[in-house]
Amino acid sequence: MGERLRQLGQWVEGQSDTLGLALLATELEPVSGDASFRRYFRARGQSQQSWIAVDAPPEHEDSSPFVRIATDWLRQGIRVPGLLAVDLQQGFMLQEDFGDRQLLTVLTAENAPQLYTRAMEELVQIQLSDPQPLPAYDEALLRREMSLFDEWFLGKLLELRLSSSERQMLDEVEAQLVDNALTQRQVSVHRDYHSRNLMLLADSGLGVIDFQDAVVGAVTYD
Repeated sequence: MGERLRQLGQWVEGQSDTLGLALLATELEPVSGDASFRRYFRARGQSQQSWIAVDAPPEHEDSSPFVRIATDWLRQGIRVPGLLAVDLQQGFMLQEDFGDRQLLTVLTAENAPQLYTRAMEELVQIQLSDPQPLPAYDEALLRREMSLFDEWFLGKLLELRLSSSERQMLDEVEAQLVDNALTQRQVSVHRDYHSRNLMLLADSGLGVIDFQDAVVGAVTYD
């Protein structure tokens, strides 16, 4: 067991005592993670209860946006994981367990219309939420993200070098996209809203995860 995982286990055990959670064992079970330094583990309790322990090293991950948005969205009725305990200094969190059933893994031709309708309804809830606590999806951020197309797709993958006329055309397209995004109605934007970040819950509802990069942006983005 690595030192970091040992510390997380001890922290979870301490939180379980404080919160009155009946853990069956202190050993944490790895859960598939995301494209970051964050790691996720399942802590199991009695009566088939479980919680997710998060290891987000503070030198690599700033968890404060996640905590702020989760608290705010949950208060506004958006189905995000409830936070049981947070230690930003150590980079540890204990949160509600949404299980392992991503929307993607349960979709069929028969249930897709119903499940995607439910996903759109949850998205509307996000868009109707108060966007004030979120940073702006401003021109600088829009241009920074569009530059990834140039750097990684054209440059790294295709190894293309644009001519001056092609560069001018791309610059004009990007300017139009920025102008379009900024003139649309501005709402809360999840920014990564898709079937891998929606969990089918035991009550048949949909849980929303991976929302820490949410911003205020164009209503059409998600």
